[in-house]
Amino acid sequence: MSNKEDLYIHVYTGIGSETMAYRNPDETWETGSALLEFIYTDLSGLGFGRSASGDMEFLRGLHPYFRHISQENFTSFFENSLNSTYRGTFCISGLEQLQKTYENWLIRYTKGGLKGDLLTEVGKYRFYTQTHYVMEGEELALDYFLLGFEDCLFLEFSEIIRHKIRIKVCKNCKRLFIPKKSNIDYCTRIYTSDGKTCQDVGYTQTFARSVKNDDLLQAYTRAYKAHYARMAKPRKRAENLSREGFETWYQEAKQKLNQARSGEIDPEEYKEWLKK
Repeated sequence: MSNKEDLYIHVYTGIGSETMAYRNPDETWETGSALLEFIYTDLSGLGFGRSASGDMEFLRGLHPYFRHISQENFTSFFENSLNSTYRGTFCISGLEQLQKTYENWLIRYTKGGLKGDLLTEVGKYRFYTQTHYVMEGEELALDYFLLGFEDCLFLEFSEIIRHKIRIKVCKNCKRLFIPKKSNIDYCTRIYTSDGKTCQDVGYTQTFARSVKNDDLLQAYTRAYKAHYARMAKPRKRAENLSREGFETWYQEAKQKLNQARSGEIDPEEYKEWLKK
């Protein structure tokens, strides 16, 4: 069994910057990124039937915390970090519960901030730590003296709140992410088998879903394509459109679409108008 002191870990959090780091060895990441990566990691590669070394290799990629655990301290760390689910053989149910808990907390936080029932739930977590101000390079940082993986997750969640870091739900994959700018709606996770991200395909995917569930938009889209083709290619059986004529139709079609959706004009009449 390792000495109890071997089970503690130092984590630096920036005072004026949204960064976190482990003391030894140095490793820095943007606050919130490691927590979100953990939440959405597929844990099927971890669990019963694997060797301790195999599980450890998987865990080192799961969260920065596990990259600082020695192979010798593997059992000791799990006894102290996930003791509510530890049964002599490692069980993933504790990690799965942590994933669900922190995803739920973050979703609720993005919708209404830290208040009400969420504030009560978060306030029940017993977070014991020694904290000191230290110089990290040329910046002032807080040095937290933590015990266990759950404390690392809770600290990062707390830092998201302290720095008021913006968390959004990706409009394509529906998972949480940290946007670089407030007007970004899609994350950079790989979404397709050919390596395209949600940002690469998101707008197209979202528009396709909206068209599928909106008969007025479907009718408008079909008419738009037909009118654009009349402008772009010579037609034998239909009158060609000039660019000015297409622009006039386009502006009127958009206006009528909004009016049909609001009930100002009859939706069926709008569909008939589009066919002209």
